[in-house]
Amino acid sequence: MMNDEIREWVNGRRGEIIDLLSQCIATDSVTGNEGPLAELCAEWLAAHGIEVIKQPCKGRNNILSVVGAGENALVLSGHLDTVPPNEGEWKHGPWEPVVEDGKLYGLGASDLHASMVGAYFASLFLKERQLSGRLITAYTIEEETTGDGTRLMLDWAEETGFLDFKQTACVVTEPTGLDHLCLGNRASSFLVLTVKGLGGHGSRPHLAKNPLPYLMEVLAGLRQLEAAWGESSSDADFGKPTLTPTCVTAGDISRTNVIPEMARAVVDCRPTPRLWRNDLELFRSELAECLASFDRDGFELTWEELYPREGHKLDADHPLADHVLSTLRDDLGFNQAEYRYTPAGNDAVYFALKGVPTVNKVGPGHPECAHRVNEFVAVENVLLGVELYIRVALKHFEQPV
Repeated sequence: MMNDEIREWVNGRRGEIIDLLSQCIATDSVTGNEGPLAELCAEWLAAHGIEVIKQPCKGRNNILSVVGAGENALVLSGHLDTVPPNEGEWKHGPWEPVVEDGKLYGLGASDLHASMVGAYFASLFLKERQLSGRLITAYTIEEETTGDGTRLMLDWAEETGFLDFKQTACVVTEPTGLDHLCLGNRASSFLVLTVKGLGGHGSRPHLAKNPLPYLMEVLAGLRQLEAAWGESSSDADFGKPTLTPTCVTAGDISRTNVIPEMARAVVDCRPTPRLWRNDLELFRSELAECLASFDRDGFELTWEELYPREGHKLDADHPLADHVLSTLRDDLGFNQAEYRYTPAGNDAVYFALKGVPTVNKVGPGHPECAHRVNEFVAVENVLLGVELYIRVALKHFEQPV
């Protein structure tokens, strides 16, 4: 009976669900500009009788909502921000939501406005239920960059007593397409390498200290370190660590005969559990040892990390994992749904560091089209996302499903 009631309720709200998602897509919320979307979300929640908390964070607001009462809490976590629209030919503008062939197009459609809307309508449905705890939604700033939104929100929740982490569980609502859920992710750190040398005329390289060939040597050395880590730190669930150069900058194309003074590179680092333990201690020590081996007269090599995050893993036998998997398989019809592990990081680690059991991610969006031109989400997945979060919450609070 409850299954029928849930599906009928969601289908009856179809137009409202798509309308709210369209409003979210139409609101530019690129990292740093989350304010307008935060206000839209807060106003919608308040207008529907759902308790809203605007939690100040770095000059903006994280938006939290609460239905139910008690210390036992289930948090549906995600982010307000999107990446900037990728360059390319959008069928429609990135902030122009359009439904076409059963898909809703627009920036953030999959990553992860569809999840956020699903969580909000799940809250609306459950508002009238007598839950044995609180269903909390927490949509935060800067997930796509620093992760500070969730990290600082959890510090606030601890300091104020808003959450008792010993009685809290979390589902991160990042997109998975609903055919799987992730139980963990590798760690991440973005290594910025800077080489300073001595510039000069391109016809007299012997009088200069060209930082570019030196930087190429360093990157080649990191490839060797990656191979060594593949032998020492490979993991059955997470595979091998990777060190992937993503950016190199040096010189000026308009100054073709000038040897530059400086060259820089960014390396996307994804450590596995052996390397990420104790706040990435082993990762950093072995990385530093590798880079120190490139000490050369006349060159200065420095490095820094951006946005370092430990990895995360939830045991497959945890009840919360089973609640999600059984919902996907038995209730939503994704019979082949399975546990997976993702190479990409997200905010699950911050909950885990507080001792909160956390499903790494499950959501209606499509990860393969996130951060791409013509991002979209299937309309039917949006509706199933609402059902997913309703049913997982009911199972968590031991209510009839």
